[in-house]
Amino acid sequence: MGMTSFTIGMVTVEILDGARAITAVPPSQWHGDRKERVADATLANLQAADGLRARIALVKWPDDDEVSLGHAEIFGGPADYERLEDAGLISPKAVGDKLVARIRALKYGEAGRASGAVTDWAQIGGWADADAPTVLRDLGATATGTYGDLLPSATRFKSEPAIEVLAADPRALFAVYALTRVMPIMTGHGKSAVEGPNA
Repeated sequence: MGMTSFTIGMVTVEILDGARAITAVPPSQWHGDRKERVADATLANLQAADGLRARIALVKWPDDDEVSLGHAEIFGGPADYERLEDAGLISPKAVGDKLVARIRALKYGEAGRASGAVTDWAQIGGWADADAPTVLRDLGATATGTYGDLLPSATRFKSEPAIEVLAADPRALFAVYALTRVMPIMTGHGKSAVEGPNA
């Protein structure tokens, strides 16, 4: 089975070729009927030197234009990564043959739980150890910028960072997940320095 592999930040991403059927509850139904549906997904394995082994899925739901990236299964690594099983989903908007995603980042809060927080390109670049828009364009992003620019119909969050990819080439979207979901947990983003060696 073929795959596409790249390393971004400190995370190795292996995207498996072809669509796989997965069964999960669409995010739009988490507070609705909560019923599982079968959907087509592109799967990727994530690995890092701290022992992280995980699989995430970019899912195209059958009911409408709903798309989601996440649905993580964690197979190894520090326990903090288990947070990805119920947080950190990315929900891009399908626009023609492209996907536009607003970029937030996980950040540890007062309660010691990581949840989505506003980020910016400088911070994302810190996790990438590179200029983030350049790296993402090198991975096939068709545009990087602000959510308002990339999705003119947006009524909120217009100044937040965003990315556009071809639905057929979502490498950069998986890279965004690695940079803004995995790297903040790995580096203890938002934790106070007294909380341990990874903070």
